[in-house]
Amino acid sequence: MKVFVIGQNGIGLMPTTPRKARKLLKAGKADVAQMNPFTIRLNYKTGSATQDITFGIDTGEQHIGFAVISGDTVQYKSEVDLRKSMEKRKLLEKRKEYRRNRRYRKVRYRHPKYKAHRIRMYSEKPDKKGRHWHTAKRPYTSNRQKGWLPPSIQSKVDHHINWIRKFQKALPKRTVTRIEVARFDIQHMMDPTIRGKEYQHGRMYGYENTKAYVLAKFNYKCAVCGHAFDHEHRARLHHLTYKSKGATDNPDEMAPVCEKCHTPDNHYPDQVLDKMRRACKRKEYREPTFMNILRRRLFQAFPDAEFTYGNMTKADRETLGLEKTHANDAVAVAMKGKDSVHDLDHTVYIQQVRRKKRSLHEAKPRKGRKEPNRKAVRNKKNTKQVKGFHIWDTVLYKGQVSYITGFSGDDDAYIKDFDGNYILPDSKKYKQISLSQLKLIQVRTNNYVALVR
Repeated sequence: MKVFVIGQNGIGLMPTTPRKARKLLKAGKADVAQMNPFTIRLNYKTGSATQDITFGIDTGEQHIGFAVISGDTVQYKSEVDLRKSMEKRKLLEKRKEYRRNRRYRKVRYRHPKYKAHRIRMYSEKPDKKGRHWHTAKRPYTSNRQKGWLPPSIQSKVDHHINWIRKFQKALPKRTVTRIEVARFDIQHMMDPTIRGKEYQHGRMYGYENTKAYVLAKFNYKCAVCGHAFDHEHRARLHHLTYKSKGATDNPDEMAPVCEKCHTPDNHYPDQVLDKMRRACKRKEYREPTFMNILRRRLFQAFPDAEFTYGNMTKADRETLGLEKTHANDAVAVAMKGKDSVHDLDHTVYIQQVRRKKRSLHEAKPRKGRKEPNRKAVRNKKNTKQVKGFHIWDTVLYKGQVSYITGFSGDDDAYIKDFDGNYILPDSKKYKQISLSQLKLIQVRTNNYVALVR
């Protein structure tokens, strides 16, 4: 595994060996420029002769693969694992719980900052009371800028672009950047028989609304008892996966149920509505949608790069005899059209984590405690540093590499492996592990932890 080198003038040079990089750092002839990917910057003038290098990127909704090839030899390869969308959703729900709970404490009442359906507007001509500012209904036109993306998608797009630029900064200017992108026809994935004008009409074409489509789909009969709807059996649209569990208004996840069948008892476990929920197989098209968005953004961000697609990458990877991993896909992208490669035995795995735990207090008020949390001091479980150890530091515990996810008191910590599983002590009765049994390997770098394996 090579180390990237940047010259004194800021131009990328050829990668070097870890041994030589270690000697340069020890002698003071180089400084650490960045940790991921590990790059050094020289402190003395040197030549800038370089060789041809190909930089391959395997993009993805959750994982990104990188490979640097010189000739037919792999100089560096790594995988970056981004944070999961469901993890962020849980944090948003937790933040909502904190916000709602603040309203029930004996503190100053905080008025809502704004009303979603109202907007304050300024008028040059004052009203009868001499006021220029007045409230009006919020217009339906959006004030979002052109190209706006939801924050969850924008974050992952930015991570792709920033990581590619990190590598480009550390590589020579002669480097050829080759990126694998994907293009999906989501409507064809939902219905393989779709053709021609059916793309414009859609499945609900000709129906007044979603309810009319769902009723016609079930022949205007209850999905539970099969009785036709009338004044005694009124129809209700039932979300099969439940709105409280994140269900959407997708008509494939809805069914008409009469009021006599739509009862609390039928929602209980192993009852008819619960069985319908378990039988409903929810199809997710989040990843194909993201890849379609990412493809266009990468076209704009890297107009000089070469682009390829997954079917070509699969054929090249099988020709090279590489197993299916994101890093090996990046190698196949970089080695496009070639039939042999000298691969590496190790891969750098980089995991994105939360930068810190920002909650200063419990989710519930400290009812019954002797002293209320008036100062909102940080709890022990959210401590960022204990005895030289920081949260997300990489440590060694009984020969197993892991990282710290939190502390318990002043002497214990929680650690996880790079697959997200807690590492338990020998007793296996609790998760806390004494700090005296941990050996610090690498201090955390921003919100990324790295492992070579």
